[in-house]
Amino acid sequence: LEDTETSFMLLFHLLLSYIAIVAITMSNEQPTKKRKVDDASNGFNAATDINNASDLTENTIPILPRDCKTLLLDIEGCTTAISFVHDVLFPFARNNVAKYLETVGEDDVKTIADSLVADVAKLDEDHPSRKELESKEESDDIKKKIVSLVHSLMNQDVKATGLKGLQGKVWKAGYASGELLGHVYDDFKPMLDWCKSQDVSVSIYSSGSIGAQKLLFGHSIAGDLCSHFSSHFDTTSGGKKEAQSYKNIAKDLGLEPKEICFVSDAEPELVAAREAGVGFPVMSVRPGNIPLTDVGREFPIVHSLLQICGSGK
Repeated sequence: LEDTETSFMLLFHLLLSYIAIVAITMSNEQPTKKRKVDDASNGFNAATDINNASDLTENTIPILPRDCKTLLLDIEGCTTAISFVHDVLFPFARNNVAKYLETVGEDDVKTIADSLVADVAKLDEDHPSRKELESKEESDDIKKKIVSLVHSLMNQDVKATGLKGLQGKVWKAGYASGELLGHVYDDFKPMLDWCKSQDVSVSIYSSGSIGAQKLLFGHSIAGDLCSHFSSHFDTTSGGKKEAQSYKNIAKDLGLEPKEICFVSDAEPELVAAREAGVGFPVMSVRPGNIPLTDVGREFPIVHSLLQICGSGK
């Protein structure tokens, strides 16, 4: 009997121990699961989100052609290095205006002068370019006057239709002579080929004249790329910082603004596009571009145009 009681007590204590173990396990099960979820946000070496879950809610990059089939691209800082425009094209235009004027007739020279005068007239009275011109002694030589106008406008980085038209003509001569070759990023040609294969239309919108755009892409380091573009737009459609310009472009394309993906490196341009109702404004970040502010970070960011090339129509 004594042995029976001893066995029973031993069995009873074992049962209590088992119940205690089960209770502890059950009480720890939910916290353990929760801990796994929390830990997931720490990622490798607690450095990042291992599932990139934030990508689904932050900085959502549009995917073509799934989200839209119309791509509108800026040039500087997007398809082409800003350094090429500012360190190669602009100095070439400034230094070769006089040389170019020697190759055109008197009527063309007068037309050029009139267009530059009109550019200046549109500036505010206290604009630095106007102040600079007022401080200079006006020349009776119309060609010297043109050179002076060009330099004063370019010194202040004025984006004006007459000036851009003249720059385009000077660049055309440079491309024709082989002195100039347009820069494009390495990802640009593959992206254009992909867009063509996916029936995604590509258009260009730049402050540079349409003629200058075609020259750059027609004589690029990747060859003649002009056949890849459906349309070109410049300041004749309106300023790039004005919302109405993007509405004008959408109308010309026969689309609603919401059907367009616009990629630019300039925050004010993306803000204007968003205000116009452009469906997919995207920030281009390239080496040498102006650092982003909080405004720029509001937009999806790409470091290569290939990032918007997707799959799944």
